[in-house]
Amino acid sequence: MSIDSVYILSTTIFMMVFLLIGLMYVIRLKRKLFRLMQENNSFKTLCDIVKTPIWFKDENLKITWVNKFYAKMFDRSRSSIYGLTDKELSPAKLSDGYIRDDLYVKESRKPYVYRENEKSGMWFETTKFPLISDDGTLYGLGGIAFNITAIKKSENLMHSMVYNDYLTGIPNRLFLSVEITKLLSVANETNTKLAVIGIDLDNFKDLNDLYGHSVGNEILKKTAQKLKVYTSGKGMFIGRLGGDEFVVVVPNIKEDEYILQTCEDIRKLINTFYDICESNVTINVSIGVSVYPKDCDNYEDLMRQADMAVHTAKSRGRNCIVFYDKEIGKANFKRINIEMHLKPAIENDEFSLYYQPKVSVDGKQILGFEALLRWNSKELGFVSPADFIPVAEQSDLIVAMSDWVMRKAMVQNLIWKKQYGVIYPVAVNLSAKQIHKSDFLKKALDLINELNYPPEYLELEITESMLMSKDSDSRRSFEQLRSMGVKISMDDFGTGYSNLSYLSSFPLDKLKIDRRFVTDIDTSKGNQQIVNAIIMLAQAFNLSLIAEGVEGGNELKYLQSKGVDVIQGFYFSKPLPPELVYDFVDEVNKGVWINKVHESFTQLDKKYGEKITETEEKQKKNQEEK
Repeated sequence: MSIDSVYILSTTIFMMVFLLIGLMYVIRLKRKLFRLMQENNSFKTLCDIVKTPIWFKDENLKITWVNKFYAKMFDRSRSSIYGLTDKELSPAKLSDGYIRDDLYVKESRKPYVYRENEKSGMWFETTKFPLISDDGTLYGLGGIAFNITAIKKSENLMHSMVYNDYLTGIPNRLFLSVEITKLLSVANETNTKLAVIGIDLDNFKDLNDLYGHSVGNEILKKTAQKLKVYTSGKGMFIGRLGGDEFVVVVPNIKEDEYILQTCEDIRKLINTFYDICESNVTINVSIGVSVYPKDCDNYEDLMRQADMAVHTAKSRGRNCIVFYDKEIGKANFKRINIEMHLKPAIENDEFSLYYQPKVSVDGKQILGFEALLRWNSKELGFVSPADFIPVAEQSDLIVAMSDWVMRKAMVQNLIWKKQYGVIYPVAVNLSAKQIHKSDFLKKALDLINELNYPPEYLELEITESMLMSKDSDSRRSFEQLRSMGVKISMDDFGTGYSNLSYLSSFPLDKLKIDRRFVTDIDTSKGNQQIVNAIIMLAQAFNLSLIAEGVEGGNELKYLQSKGVDVIQGFYFSKPLPPELVYDFVDEVNKGVWINKVHESFTQLDKKYGEKITETEEKQKKNQEEK
C-alpha cells in the first residue's frame, strides 16, 4: 500500500472516530439538556403547586421568574412581572425594606430570614438567598415567603396561656416576674424608683359564698378591666396573682407623692358600686406597697413585702393603704414563726382552755361559759389568740384545733358536773373549714354519743361568713344538732355581710353583740344606734341576746336599760382556768355580784345626779347674771 493510501485511510479513520466522539457528546449533551429541562419543569411545577410566593431576580435585582402564587398575590400575569424591580411592583414603604434586604444578601452572600406582619393579620416568614455559580460568580437572588399565620396564632395562644391569667386576660405572676426584673434593671440604670402595689379585695370570700362563684368571677373581670383602663398609656403594668389579688407596677417614679396618689386613685376606682343580682354591692380594697430601692433590690423581695403590707392593711381594719416598713417585716417574721410552731404545739399538747362566764345582767346567776383557746408555747412563751388563730385559719390546722376544743370543753364540763353536781352550758367556737368538712356532723354526733354528753348543754358559735354559706349540707347539720337540743349562736354579729333572709332561715338561737359596739356605748351615739337595731332584730326573730366585751358599769347599766339579759366581759370576769371556774360560781351563788352590780349602779346614779345638779346650778347662775 502506498504512502498516500495509508494517509488517506488514517485520515478517514480519524475523521470517523472524531465524528463518532462528537456524536456521542451531542447525544450525552442532549440527554443532559433534556434532564435539565425535566428538572427545571419539575421544579417550576413544584413551585407552582406550593401555595406560597417564590421568586428569582438577576444581579440587578430585576425579577426573572415567579411562581403562580406570587403572580396571583399581585393579580398580574407572570410575563408582566418579569424585568420589574420591587420599587416598581410594591409600595415605597415596603419596597425600600425589600431592596435593603436584597442588598444585604447580595453583599454578604448569606441567606437572610425575617418575619413580617401585614395589616390584614397575616404573618409571613421570608427567606432570601444568593444564587452563586460553580465558579463563585453571583448571578442573582431567590426568595420564598411562608404563610405562618396559623403558627403565629398558636404561638400567641401559647404565650397567652403561659403569661396571661386565664380568667381576666391580664398578665399573670410569671409574666410579672419577667417584666419587673427588666424594669428593675432600667430603674437601676436611670436612678429612678419602682413601686409594686398589691391589691386585695376585702371580704371577697364572703361575697363568693353569698352570691356564688360566677358572680365572684364577674367581679374579678370588672376589677381587672378597671385597672386596665386606668393604667393604659401611663407606662404601668398590671397583673393578677391569683384569687382576688392584683398587682399594679409603677416604674420611673421620681416623687413619692405619685405613689400615694396612684394608690388613692386605685382605691377610689375599685370602691364603686358593682351591679350584682339587681343589687349594688360596694367592693373595698386593702392595698400594700413596696418600693425599690428603699425597701429592697429584687423581684422576690418586692412581691413578698407588698404582700406583707397588704396583710397588714387587712389586719388594720381593711379598706386602707399601707406602705411596707421594718416593723411590718418583724410582724411577718413573728407570724411565720408562729406557723412553724403551731403543728408541734398540737402534738406536744401545749394548748389549754380558759372559760369566761356568761352572767345575768343583774349578777344573780351564771348562764354558761365560753371556752377560749390559749397557747403557752415551749419555744415562744404565751402566744395571744389574736396572733395564732388567724395563722391557723389559713391552714387545715384550724380543723384539728377546733375538734380538740370541742372535745376538751365537753370533757371538762362533765368533770365539773361530777365534782360539783352542777352543769352549765359551754359554748365553743367553730371554724369555717371545720363545718364545711363532710364529716362535721358525724364527728359531732359521735362525740356526743361517746361522752354521753347532754346536748342541751352544748352551744356552738358561728360567724356571719359561715351563715352566708350556700352549703346546704352544713345547714342541715345545724338543723339536726339543734333538734337534739344543741344551741346555735352567731358571734360578732353586725361585722359582716349577713342579711335578713339568712338570719330568718338559718337555725339560730342567740345573737352575740360584738365588743366593738359595746365599748363606750353609754357615750357613743353610733354604737347605741347599732346595738338598738340588733336588739330589735333579735326580738323580731325571737333570738336571745348576749353582749360581750362589757368592762364598765356604765356599759352594763345601758345594756340593762335596753333589755339585754346576758353579759360576758371583764366587768364580771376574765377568762378563767378550769380550776378557778367554780370559785367564781360560788361568788355568784352567794350574791357577791348582786351587791357589786347594785353598788356600781348606785355610784353611777350619784355621779350622773351630781353632774345634773351641777349643770342646773350653772344654768340658774347664768340666768341670774343676765
